[in-house]
Amino acid sequence: MVFATSFAHAALGSTRTQLREALRRKREELPQRTQRDAALDAALESELRALRARCIGAYCASQREYDALRVLARVGAALAWPWCIALPVVQPAIRGMRFCAWAPGQALREGPYGIQQPVDCDTEIEPDVLLVPCLGFAEDGLRLGYGGGYYDRYLEHRPRVLTIGLAYDACRVEGLVAQAHDRPLDLVLTETRRYLRAPPSR
Repeated sequence: MVFATSFAHAALGSTRTQLREALRRKREELPQRTQRDAALDAALESELRALRARCIGAYCASQREYDALRVLARVGAALAWPWCIALPVVQPAIRGMRFCAWAPGQALREGPYGIQQPVDCDTEIEPDVLLVPCLGFAEDGLRLGYGGGYYDRYLEHRPRVLTIGLAYDACRVEGLVAQAHDRPLDLVLTETRRYLRAPPSR
């Protein structure tokens, strides 16, 4: 599938707040959205089928994010559920996040920031693979989120969790500079590319 040209967004001269607003607009106005989602579906399915995971952390899409749950459910069913799914429950009072076991069809409710989350969280679980929504990203795995820092704090003491960012080509940012708290992603998938972060030099 050939998509309309998507140019990277330049970080130079913009604050992170300005970048976020510009990237939100880009994502909202993205042409060929259905076709782009289908291409990202195929890329994610290929990745999921190759994973050896006990539990995959995902998210409920909001603000026109790519929706990974439909692919996760379809592939999980096709493979007889070799892994469970966990969804985040945000805890604003402590600026934290935990993950709760969830299965397709189970009830969700609106949580903080208008994001859907499991109604029941009797079973808290630690994913070993985490699918992460990206508002923006850089080729080296640096992620630009919404500014809350929840994923960065969650990953700070979990270096062994494999992180897979999901984004659109149009959300790639050139010249994005890491901040002290940023936790780069291991892999970023878009509708046309697979960006694998190089291992740190020794």
